[in-house]
Amino acid sequence: MEPTRVNKLRVRWLTLEQLILASLVTLPYVIYAAILTLASFLVVSLRRWYGEIWRLLYTQGWVWLALGFGIGVMRSMAPGESALQVLNFVPFFVFYAAIAIAITKFKHPLKTLHRWSLALLVTAIPINLAALAEFYLRAPDSFARWANHPWLQWLYLQTNYGHRASAVFGHPNALANYMVIVFGLGLGLCAYYLNHPELRHKGLWICAATALALVGIYCSGSRNGLLIASLQLLLFGGLLRPYRYIFWAGLGAMALVAASSLVWGIGGRTLGEAFATVSLRFSVWHLALEMIPRHPWFGSGLGTFKQLYDPADFPVAGDFLPHAHNLWLMLAAEAGVPVALGFTVVAGGVVGRSTYALLRYPLPSYGTALMAGCLTGFGGTVAFALFDLAFYDARVNILGWLMLGIIQGIGCWAASLASKANP
Repeated sequence: MEPTRVNKLRVRWLTLEQLILASLVTLPYVIYAAILTLASFLVVSLRRWYGEIWRLLYTQGWVWLALGFGIGVMRSMAPGESALQVLNFVPFFVFYAAIAIAITKFKHPLKTLHRWSLALLVTAIPINLAALAEFYLRAPDSFARWANHPWLQWLYLQTNYGHRASAVFGHPNALANYMVIVFGLGLGLCAYYLNHPELRHKGLWICAATALALVGIYCSGSRNGLLIASLQLLLFGGLLRPYRYIFWAGLGAMALVAASSLVWGIGGRTLGEAFATVSLRFSVWHLALEMIPRHPWFGSGLGTFKQLYDPADFPVAGDFLPHAHNLWLMLAAEAGVPVALGFTVVAGGVVGRSTYALLRYPLPSYGTALMAGCLTGFGGTVAFALFDLAFYDARVNILGWLMLGIIQGIGCWAASLASKANP
């Protein structure tokens, strides 16, 4: 009877794994179907591992963070808006914990990570091709040529962000943030395939798909995305010695992007114009810094930044600022300094402990490549949060928390393997 029970459990875990895989495939295209699938995964996970999930959330401090967010809602200047904005955080704490626990239960966690990473990279190919086409069609010359074409009215009637592509995302920066994560995962897959002679013929296609993600970032016209992608290339290839060829390939890609930016600019803006507008970002940050001392402990309430600033004192395009364009300034101003610091300590602790565990208990070479890609992707979205907030797009938010859950889960799995091998 015991073998039968184990086999049944394995089938169930594979089903959970496939639920996540299906949601990642549909995530960029049918967001509500992906959310429904992930909700099913979450319900099943809570039924099976409620105690483990709760223990992880409690011991790491996520429960206390959720309490801090709850107090902030009650003291908010706009409780309804703040309660809505909390949904961008607290439910994802549970999602993170469920992923972290589920990873350790799968039969082959590294194979699972490989499948998930590959699914995200492959499903991003049509998006990047669409971004390339949109980038061409939104160019001034193309606009003059195609603006009245009846088949393209759906494109030109959308919000005009200039010579920038957004593809299936509502904003070019959301596209850039999503692709920064995919690009990091792609770098890990490149290292995985190119370091296996029998897989190198497939590795060329993986590298092409990864390069296409860089093209998508360029077409988004996001300065932050291009800067972060460049840092990802340098760090991935420079710090991990076995993958130095990615470093040199990255330098070539960066040179190509730089040359393209010199010729065509960034998002239709010349380099001078693109960097001249950076001062606006500093002005937004200064505005958020001025708000923090007014409500330092509990903040003014999530989502209230756009209600507190005076457009007359800070004129921007459309006279509207939705947020502080920096995650930590936003949290400090809207949720309070303790929540901002707590969020940094808790999330940073997860990454720090897991990275230490992976350094102390090394994975096989292919596992190291995949985890390096995951860390690079997560680091990319964290870096993006320094300059902009794209987590309001659920697709970006889901991927960010998925990466954190994988980092936690694989770190614990590596440590448990080592303890079993050396009791």
